[in-house]
Amino acid sequence: MSKKGTCLQSFIPIRSAESPASEMVSSLIFGESYTVLDSEKGFLKIVCDFDAYEGWISENTYYEYTVYDSINEFAFLEAKGDHHILFIPCGAHIPSEGNILIDGVSFSIDRKLKTYHHLPISIRIQKLATSFVNMPYLWGGRSFMGIDCSGFVQVVFKASGFNLPRDTSKQIESGTSVNINEAKACDLVFFSNLDSEKVSHVGLLLDKSKIVHSSGKVRIDNFTPEGIIQDGKLIYNTISIRRIL
Repeated sequence: MSKKGTCLQSFIPIRSAESPASEMVSSLIFGESYTVLDSEKGFLKIVCDFDAYEGWISENTYYEYTVYDSINEFAFLEAKGDHHILFIPCGAHIPSEGNILIDGVSFSIDRKLKTYHHLPISIRIQKLATSFVNMPYLWGGRSFMGIDCSGFVQVVFKASGFNLPRDTSKQIESGTSVNINEAKACDLVFFSNLDSEKVSHVGLLLDKSKIVHSSGKVRIDNFTPEGIIQDGKLIYNTISIRRIL
């Protein structure tokens, strides 16, 4: 089997197996395309064309392949139709003219938000990242409705024109290594849990002492060379700092 589809929902869970009870390991966001690899028990095994992530999605979420020419640069947008509202997450692929037709319903994207194209890219990334603060944590999530640590940095950079892998284990290989004394805003910092040396967490530096990351929710915490400080306690150990910009 070899066909392509496009996510035309706010997001679609990608699961580890062909079952609605299986673990959500990632997600497709609106407008992302995928290639179908297999079909089983009402599920499609797919690979996301953006980040090459594989998993299973429900067959009833399938829509034929559609290409949109723009990327949503805000935490979310609203697309309004007749008695319908569609929420479009950051990093979604959308048509530049702002009109979408789904199941016979015409949606128009509300794009009256202030843009920051006149600002340096590092400032734009920081403004976008901090707009996610207080959005809930969700394992496998990549949207404002729920997002994990690696999904958070991935979609923030995607909306800003940079492609990052999906998982921290691959993201830590991106960009170039940076010494702690040279770290600056928008560098990615990778961490381990206190009882492990394995990378398990990532956040985005706002300056040498503040970091924004998804842990329980998207939040801003204190950063030291040792790691992230939350409520006066060290919660993650620093492993590596990588520069993408």
